[in-house]
Amino acid sequence: MIRIPPRTATDAYFAKMGGSRRLDIVFDIDLGELLEGHHVVARGLEMSGVGGVLHYEFVPGLRQHEMDLKGPFFWYWTLSAEDDLGTLYRDDNGGAFDPDGKTAAHGTRYLGGSVPGSARRLRVNFTPAEGWTPTRSWCRQLDIALPGGRVTRHFQRGCPVLQGGEEARSDAAW
Repeated sequence: MIRIPPRTATDAYFAKMGGSRRLDIVFDIDLGELLEGHHVVARGLEMSGVGGVLHYEFVPGLRQHEMDLKGPFFWYWTLSAEDDLGTLYRDDNGGAFDPDGKTAAHGTRYLGGSVPGSARRLRVNFTPAEGWTPTRSWCRQLDIALPGGRVTRHFQRGCPVLQGGEEARSDAAW
């Protein structure tokens, strides 16, 4: 288990946006080492006009020499989303991250569409980077109650118990 740094990188990102954007649902959940040597810490969801956006941080941040050595997409973990209404979400996994992060680097990943205001549950599924098998437990799924944001974590070989949600050991019924 790692020590999660404060949400400084994500807060700095929103400060650069001039206060026009914010996290609508806030949580700090270590998803585990979804790419070799780096944990992905989910910081929360932004429910913007362009669609749902997961804000996360690489801990530690990625270094240029890693990208040079391992290739430009060694960091590419994926997500998929679904809700209780059966909304179709694209799986293009668009987004971006700060390549100059040190302790942590902020990133965004689009859910693939807007989350309907009438949805009551959002499920976000995670897959580690291609070619990487985490050696420790990792969170494979978050179930998020809407609109309040209570989060239940589902895991593969355990999920680190950290702030921001409760553990679950089996799939919850919708």
